[in-house]
Amino acid sequence: MDMTFVDRLIVDGQSELMNLPRFYDSVLMTNRDRSEHIIRIPTYDIFLRYREHFQEAVILYQLPRSMIYKPKLVSSELYGTTEMWLSLLRLNAMRNVAEFNRPMIMVYDPSIIRELIELFFKREGKIT
Repeated sequence: MDMTFVDRLIVDGQSELMNLPRFYDSVLMTNRDRSEHIIRIPTYDIFLRYREHFQEAVILYQLPRSMIYKPKLVSSELYGTTEMWLSLLRLNAMRNVAEFNRPMIMVYDPSIIRELIELFFKREGKIT
């Protein structure tokens, strides 16, 4: 069976270094009696685990008005992928997109963050 464009896009995205599931692991839990309530519990966050090292890559960024409430757009503009949106929220102690409205935010320096992520992924065996 031939791969469609969308199939190829999915495969390429999953093998990309900057991939959200590589940054965070979690488990899903449910109550035996009320299975409609599912709770996601984080078990791993590369940005928390190596926060001291990543802190060295933090810079201030003036958030353009056109990017207020749009962390995925900021991530795409700065890093060439939308996958860093959650790390931007967490870096700025924001719980959701509605809080992404400050004129000045902290971001990871785009010139060095990719190398840091790659270094830690190699250390942990997530990539070779």
